[in-house]
Amino acid sequence: MFRNEMSSQARPSLDGMAEEVLAKGRRARRARTAKIASTVFVAAGLVSAAVAVAVPRVAGGHHVAAVRGAVAKSASPASPASPAWPAWPGTRTAPVGDAYTPETAILTAASSPANYIPQPPGPKAPTSSAAILDELLKLLPPGATSNYAFYEGPGAQTQLDGASGPGTIRVYEFKGSLNPEACSSAVPSDMTRTCSTLPSGAPVITDRISDNCIEPLVIDVDHGDGTVVEILVSTCLPWDGHSNPPTHMAITAAQALQIAASPAWGVQMDAGLVREADSRFADIPGNSHVQELAGSGLPPHVHASASRAS
Repeated sequence: MFRNEMSSQARPSLDGMAEEVLAKGRRARRARTAKIASTVFVAAGLVSAAVAVAVPRVAGGHHVAAVRGAVAKSASPASPASPAWPAWPGTRTAPVGDAYTPETAILTAASSPANYIPQPPGPKAPTSSAAILDELLKLLPPGATSNYAFYEGPGAQTQLDGASGPGTIRVYEFKGSLNPEACSSAVPSDMTRTCSTLPSGAPVITDRISDNCIEPLVIDVDHGDGTVVEILVSTCLPWDGHSNPPTHMAITAAQALQIAASPAWGVQMDAGLVREADSRFADIPGNSHVQELAGSGLPPHVHASASRAS
């Protein structure tokens, strides 16, 4: 009876589920790669110290990036122009590979000695996913928000129902810095990578993936002092059990960059904001643990735009 009943039901669509799983895997892979890169930097530093051979600086500095990164990690803080830290390549579009090759990690665990985007003064506390969500809500344009979720990173997600309709936005924070090598290494044919800097000198990597609705736009901003902020703007909604419903981007690329470059972000954030956010979002499972929420079964927490006025 069960077999006959199930045979008459339509099979659920799997469109989009693979993209969402891959997007989550990329977040975990970036965190792992950052730890591996840290070990490589330290090892390169030990080798260069033992050999004590002068290495000439080549155009772009990419051949000695690992060695100079190790020096920057072990030495006392230096100025942004110090040769101990890899020079950011400026505005550049990464070449596109003819076939898929493993991407060069865009994150390294070594912290840049520069402080590109200083935080406001005042007491600080370790950043939580709840604090990221609270700050994200303040920085978004007008519109109702819902479907809050927390991720490893720490990170947070919201759905903004704005002028273009509902759309998903995610923000993550990582410890470390952006890797200049990612600007010269080939990327897959479905990706466009642009490297640039803000007026403050903060490095920026913008990735656009044409066939991935979960992360068609990903912007990473290096704040300096060991903080990288990543924002993802999707063109489909989270998996609903059948598909990822298509939608428009809830914010523009310029708005996403402005959010990622906010001075409020950091490995530690305003202590009052962290405390209030942890209390305010206490009903969301996982806000005291950096773990991903189950996407279904959560009641929507609508946050009126009037209360987000800065």
